[in-house]
Amino acid sequence: MLNKSSLNKVLKWIDDTLIFIVILVTAFSFLIGLYLVFFTNLGGEVHWYNDVPLDFLIFGIFGLNSIYFNLGITFMFFWTVYLACYVFCFLKPFSILNLSSVKKPFQMIGLEAIKVQRNNYLAITISWFSGYFVLSILIDVIQQLFGFKLGNPLTANPILSFFYLSAAPLNEEIFFRVLLLGIPLFLLFIPSGKGLFLSTLNHPYKNIPYKKGKYTTLAIAIIIALNSLAFGLTHVIFGGGYEIGKITQAGLGGVIIAWLYYRYSLSSAITFHWISNYVFFAYSIFGYFLFKTPWNAESDNLFLAIISVVFIVMGVIFLYRLLEQLITKYLTKSKM
Repeated sequence: MLNKSSLNKVLKWIDDTLIFIVILVTAFSFLIGLYLVFFTNLGGEVHWYNDVPLDFLIFGIFGLNSIYFNLGITFMFFWTVYLACYVFCFLKPFSILNLSSVKKPFQMIGLEAIKVQRNNYLAITISWFSGYFVLSILIDVIQQLFGFKLGNPLTANPILSFFYLSAAPLNEEIFFRVLLLGIPLFLLFIPSGKGLFLSTLNHPYKNIPYKKGKYTTLAIAIIIALNSLAFGLTHVIFGGGYEIGKITQAGLGGVIIAWLYYRYSLSSAITFHWISNYVFFAYSIFGYFLFKTPWNAESDNLFLAIISVVFIVMGVIFLYRLLEQLITKYLTKSKM
């Protein structure tokens, strides 16, 4: 029977291996997205060179709604931003994969050579997403027992749906995290004249003197909670197709994304949201393209089934470790 130390080593090996798989899956999704938009006819009468309406939340403040943009050019803009955020997270504060011990090129086939840097931004983002993925499934199951459903925001066109879901991460993170979280944090906690406005909007944690104020942590937690509540509510009020059950799921996601934004930068928040929207839907449509499986439903899609299993296993391990850390921290404090 495994002791606790051996169990943790096994779990770490499994988790590192699955994170490596997720890196491959998410990186390949960039190519899948390009192929679907520019080299297939899945959009029917809608092609990459057509102009389509798109609502930017930040433009909506000034009453500018449903502005028409070229689908292909706009998609490439979002795609490039997500690639930049992904690479940033991959490399910060150091590369996610430590391959220095790999002496032979083909030794990578043996997974014993893979060592994931746990403090890397991408590893942290993937881990938190896996935990959220498990919790969101549980929330959905429980809510459906009481008749509350998530709803479905998809259009009748797979390429248009993919385009709109691809636009959402950057669109929503700029509005909810930068404007509604970053700016309040800057105004409340950064002394005037410091010249840290843009730096704080990108990565609040670096500039906020969280150790100096007695109630700083509490105030930040309250701001994040309010931000997440607004994030959940707007998905139903303005989400177009979402139902009341989405409030809880999106609110939970908002808490985690807001924490990632505050602690690990805007790129981490965008990458989390990108995985949830772009990556999953890219493989959903790719499965439809290859096997004619339903593109607007998660059932019967081989790619989504495999990806979901990977994230569920990772999520269970992550939540176990997180609970273990919280219990250890509580017990340590109680002994002081």
